[in-house]
Amino acid sequence: MQDRRLLYRQFQEIFPIESLKDMTLDEYTNLDKASSFCYWLESKTSVLGSIWGGSAYKFGIFKFNNTPTDNNSMYSHDESYSWYSRLGNTAEEAFALVKNTIVEIAQSAQRADWTKIEDLEAEKVLWPVVIWKIAFLYSDERLLPIYDKDGWLVPLAEHFGLSTANKSSRAELYEYLLSQKGDKDLYAFYDELLKIMSMRKKKVWLYAPGENACMWDECRLSETMRLGWDIENLLDFDTRDELAKRLQEEYGNQTSYRNDSLALWQFAHEINIGDIVYVKKGTNKIIGCGVVESEYYFDENLSTYQHLRKVNWTHTGEWDCPLRKLPLKTLTDISKNTDLVKSLNDMVVNNNVATSSEATSGRNYWWLVANPKIWSIANMQVGTIQDYTLYNDNGNRRRIFQNFLDAKEGDMVIGYESTPTKQIVALAEIAKPNDGKLIYIRKTESLPVPIDYLTIKSIPELAGMEYMKNQQGSFFKLKEEEYNIIMDIIRDDNPVRAEQKNDIYDEESFLNDVFMDKSQYARLKSLLLTKKNVILQGAPGVGKTFAAKKLAYSILGEADESHVEFVQFHQSYTYEDFIMGFRPNEEGGFYLKRGIFYNFCKKAKADPDSKYFFIIDEINRGNLSKIFGELLMLIENDYRGESIKLAYSDEMFDVPRNLYIIGMMNTADRSLAMIDYALRRRFSFFDMIPAFQTEGFKAYQKKLDNKQFDNIIDGIVKLNEVISNDDSLGQGFCIGHSYFCNQKKVNIEWLQNVINYDILPMLKEYWFDDIKQYEQQSNILKALLK
Repeated sequence: MQDRRLLYRQFQEIFPIESLKDMTLDEYTNLDKASSFCYWLESKTSVLGSIWGGSAYKFGIFKFNNTPTDNNSMYSHDESYSWYSRLGNTAEEAFALVKNTIVEIAQSAQRADWTKIEDLEAEKVLWPVVIWKIAFLYSDERLLPIYDKDGWLVPLAEHFGLSTANKSSRAELYEYLLSQKGDKDLYAFYDELLKIMSMRKKKVWLYAPGENACMWDECRLSETMRLGWDIENLLDFDTRDELAKRLQEEYGNQTSYRNDSLALWQFAHEINIGDIVYVKKGTNKIIGCGVVESEYYFDENLSTYQHLRKVNWTHTGEWDCPLRKLPLKTLTDISKNTDLVKSLNDMVVNNNVATSSEATSGRNYWWLVANPKIWSIANMQVGTIQDYTLYNDNGNRRRIFQNFLDAKEGDMVIGYESTPTKQIVALAEIAKPNDGKLIYIRKTESLPVPIDYLTIKSIPELAGMEYMKNQQGSFFKLKEEEYNIIMDIIRDDNPVRAEQKNDIYDEESFLNDVFMDKSQYARLKSLLLTKKNVILQGAPGVGKTFAAKKLAYSILGEADESHVEFVQFHQSYTYEDFIMGFRPNEEGGFYLKRGIFYNFCKKAKADPDSKYFFIIDEINRGNLSKIFGELLMLIENDYRGESIKLAYSDEMFDVPRNLYIIGMMNTADRSLAMIDYALRRRFSFFDMIPAFQTEGFKAYQKKLDNKQFDNIIDGIVKLNEVISNDDSLGQGFCIGHSYFCNQKKVNIEWLQNVINYDILPMLKEYWFDDIKQYEQQSNILKALLK
C-alpha cells in the first residue's frame, strides 16, 4: 500500500494537472523514453490497475516502430505516428484532441464529476480503460483502480448483491463498490476485490505449441501439467515489466521465447484452484484438459519448474483431435468433478466455433478475393495477419459459407485483387481457423510480378475452378492440381530465390572497391538518404554504374541483389515499359502489363522496414516526362507515400518511402539535350570525377608495380588538365579511371588496346573541329607506349 501511494504521488509530480495542457506529442508517447505519459499509464503504474493488452490505438495516437501497412480507413499514419482517422488529418490535429480530452478527464476527476467523464467515453477519443485510468490518477484516490466495466465492475457489484449491476452506469458501480469499503484502506479493499475475482471459477484456454515441444510430450505421460519456462522461476516475477526486462537480457531479439514466456506468465497468474483448463491446438482441436488442483507446487527433480501451478491433466488420446471427433467417453474419467464433464460436453456441442461438415485431414487450398477499397493484400507487409469476417455487415453469412468453416491452420491461399485490375498479387496461408466470427490470414509472400486474370482464364485446366463458375464471393476452394498449375504460372515470373548468406558490405568495402575519398562517400550517402533521388554525373569511365550498385550495397550492409533493380533508358523507352501499358495477347485483344518500376515499388512497399534501390543507367537518354508520367510528382521526397490515380488502371498508387533512385548521366555526350528541369529539381546531382589521385587508386597502382603503366597514368592526368582547361570541353569530358582498372597484371598489348581503341577515338570526337590539338595529344599518348 505504501509503495502504491508513493507511485501515485510520483505520477502526479511528473505529470501535474496544470502541465497537461502544455504536454507535447513526444512527451505523450515516445517509444524511447520511460518518462512518456503512455508508458506511465500502461506500464509504470500497472500496480495501480492494469490496462495491459488491446491495441495501441487505445491511446488515440501512438508512435510506432514499424510502419503500419493496413489500408483501413479507420486509421491514419505519417512517418512516425498512427492515429484514429476521425481524430484529425495530421498527427498534430489528432494529438490536440487527445490532449484536450486528457485535460477534461483530469479536471473532471478532481471535481469528482464522474458523469462528465462518462460523457467523454461517447466521444471515442480514448478507450474507456484509458479514460478511467487517467481519472483515477487525478481523483485523489476517490475511485477504485479497476477500469474494466463488464469484466470486473459488474461481477464485483453482483457479488456484493447489486441485482441491477449490468444496467448500472460506471459511476453508479464505483459508488456502490466504494460503499462496501467501510473504513478499510483503499488499496487493502482493492486487494480484497482482486481476491474475490481470483476465486471465481472460469474456463481457461491454453494454446499448445508445436507437437514436438517437450513440455507437452511429458504431459502426455503424466497426471500433472507444469506451467513454466526455463528461465529461473517464472512466477517469481511480480510484474510483467520485470519479466519482460529479464527476458530481453536473456533472449534479446528472439521474440518467440519472450512472447511464449510472457503468455505463460499471464496464464499462470490468471488461473486459480478449481478452474477448468482446456489445452487447444489451433481453434477447433483439443489435446487435453484438466482441473487446477493446487496454488503452487515444488518439483525437486525439475529445478527450472519450481513453485508453479499444478493441473490434474488428462490427454485426449489423439494429438490432433478435431473438436467434433473428441472421444467423450475417455473424458468422463478426468476427475470426479461433474461440472468439468458437463462443461466439456457443452464446449464440444456449443463451442460457438463453427465446424466443418466433413473431416479434412490434408491441406486445403483457397482463392481469396480482396477488394483494395476495403483492404489490400498487395500492400500488406509479409508476415502480417489479416482477419476476415464470416458474416457481412448485415449479419448474413458469406457466400460459400462452408469454405470459411473448412479452412484450417496451414492451408495455402492465393491472394487475388479484384479491382481496379484483376491480378494475383500475393501468397498467404491460414494463420488461425475460424473462431465463429473470423478467420485469420497471414501473408507469406509478395509477388513483384502480379499474374493477370486473363492468364489464369486462358488455361483450360483451370476452367472448372470454383471461382470461374461464379465470381460472386470472396473465398473459393481450389483443388490441389489447380493450385499447382497456378503456382507454376506464378513461379515462372516470380522465381524463389535460393536461400543464401549475402556477403557483408560496408563503408570500408565501398572505399576498397570504388576509388572515392571517404568524405565524398559520406556526402553521397547523405544526399541519397535525404533526397531519396540522386544522379551520378560524369565523363565516361569514372565508374558511375559500378559505384551506383556498390553504394546501394554499402547502405544495405550486404551485397543483396534482391533489393536492387537496374534499367537502362533509351530514346524509345516509354511509360508503358516503365509503369504499365496495354500489350496485345494471343486472342487478338489486349491486356494490361505492369512495368519494371511499378513492380519494384510494390516489392518495396511490401517490405517497409528494408531499403530498396532502383538504378537507372543513361537516365538522360529517355524522354523523362513521358517515361515517369504522373509519377514525376510522386518520386519527390516530400510526396513519397502519397497516392495518385494511375492513367491506365485508375488504381491509387504511391512510390514508397523506402525506395531510393540512383540515376547515371554521361556529361560528355553532346548529342543529348539537357535534363528536364522538373525532374532536375527532384534529384541531387553528384559529380563523379577521375580518381587517379585518390588513395585507393594509388594503392592499386602501387600493387601493379609497372613503370610503363605509371607513365600512362601520368600522361592521362596531364591530358585531363588540357581537357578541363579547354573552353569547348571542361571537366565533364575528362578521361575516367575505370579504363585502367580491374587488372592483376599489366602488359603492353592491353595498354595499347586501351589507348588506341578506347581513348583516342574519344579524343577525336572531342576535337573534331581542332585536328591539330587531337594529333598533338594523340602523339603524346602514343609515345608513352614505346
